Amino acid sequence: MFQKPKGTEDFYPEEQAVKNRLFNIFRQICWRYGFSEVESPAFEKVSVLAKKSGEEIKDQLFLLKRKETEEFGLRFDLTVPLTRMFLQKQKEIAKPVKWFYTARMWRYERPQAGRMREFYQMGVELFGSQYPEADAEIINIAIETLKQLGLTERDFFVKLNNRKLLEGLMLKLVKEEKIGGIIRIIDKKSKLSDEKEFNQMLSEAGIQLKDISKIKKMLKADTIEKIEKIEKNAIANEGFNELKQVYSLLDRRFVKIDLSTARGLAYYTGNVFEIFDREESLRSICGGGRYDNLVELYGGQPAPATGFAMGLSTLTMLLKKKRKLPKISFAPEYYVAVIDDKARPDAMRIVAEIRKKYSVETDFMRRNLSKQLSYANAIGAKKLIVIGENEIKSGSFKVKDMKTGQERSARISEV
Repeated sequence: MFQKPKGTEDFYPEEQAVKNRLFNIFRQICWRYGFSEVESPAFEKVSVLAKKSGEEIKDQLFLLKRKETEEFGLRFDLTVPLTRMFLQKQKEIAKPVKWFYTARMWRYERPQAGRMREFYQMGVELFGSQYPEADAEIINIAIETLKQLGLTERDFFVKLNNRKLLEGLMLKLVKEEKIGGIIRIIDKKSKLSDEKEFNQMLSEAGIQLKDISKIKKMLKADTIEKIEKIEKNAIANEGFNELKQVYSLLDRRFVKIDLSTARGLAYYTGNVFEIFDREESLRSICGGGRYDNLVELYGGQPAPATGFAMGLSTLTMLLKKKRKLPKISFAPEYYVAVIDDKARPDAMRIVAEIRKKYSVETDFMRRNLSKQLSYANAIGAKKLIVIGENEIKSGSFKVKDMKTGQERSARISEV
C-alpha cells in the first residue's frame, strides 16, 4: 500500500479549503497593514541557507542532487530568501519594505506533533526601519490574525523579550564567549522537564551554583517595573528601552514580559517574541523578532529588519482545540438531475448557463433519477432541478428547495 512520506501531510478538499481560508484571512490583514505578497524559489544555494544558521543546519536540509560545483537545498524558512530578494533591489526600492508570504518549507528532522518535515508558514518581513513602531507593527499583525480566527486573550498570549537586555544581564555573570551557549539553554528552559535539568545544563556550561541562582532570579522578573529595579549595564539598558517602547504600543491583554524568551538563533539583535496557547500545551504558534545585521551579513548595505513566521500545523491544532477551525461547506447551490440521455445535451447547456451565477453539480455517472436524487442529498445540494424532454420542450422546470421541500416553476432566466 502506498504511504505518504513521514513528516508530511495530505490535504484532502476539506483540509485544503481550511488552509486556503486561513491564508486568505492572513492575506486580508496584511493588505490592510500595507504589506505586499511575495514568493521565492523553493530551493537556494546551501551556502546561502547555512550562512545565517551555521554549518549544523546542513544536517536538517533536504539537499538536492549536486551538479558540478553547485549544491542546493530546500528552504526551511523565508527570512533568508526574502533577505536575498531585498538585497538584490535594496538601492532601488522605497523603504520601508513590507512583505508577507504564505509558503511551503522543508526541514529534515524527526517528525513530532506540530513539527513536520514539510510544513506551511505565514509570515511577514519588514526591512528599513529600526524604530519600535516596526516591531509593534508585526506583532500586531500576528495578534490580529489570531483574533480574526475567533481567538481571544483567554486562548493565546505573546511572550516578549529583548536580546540585548538578556545578553547585557548575563554579561554580569557569564564571560562573553559563553553568552551564545547560555542564551540557547535559557531559550530551552520552558521545554525542560524540571528545574534540576535546567540547573544541570547551566552547570555543565560552566556556571557556578551561586550564579545559577542569580540567573533564575533575574528570569523571574516579568514586568517592566521589576526589570527596572535590576542593575543593568549599557547593553542591557539599551535593550530595556527598546522593550519598553514596543510594549507601550501593544495591547497588554495579550502580552507578557518573559526574559527567558530568547529565540535561540544567534542572528536576532533586539526585541524577540513568541506566541503560545494560554495553557502552553502546544509548541509555539508564532515566533519572530529583530535581526538588524542579516542584510549586511549577506553583503548588502546595513539595513534594520524585523519579522515573524506562524506555523500552519500548530495553529490548526490550537483552532481545533478551541473549536474555532473554520467550517467549510462544499454544498453546491444547485443539482441538475437529468432524466434521460435525449435531454442530456440541452441539460448541459442549462447547467452552463446557471453556472454563470451559481455553483452547480450534475450527473456524470449516467445514473437513474433515484440515485441522482440520493447523490444530491449526500453532497448537500441546496436546490434541485430535474430536466427531461418535457422540460426542454416547455422551457420551464421545477426548482425544489432541498431544505424546505417547497417547489416553484421557473425558466432558465429566472433561476
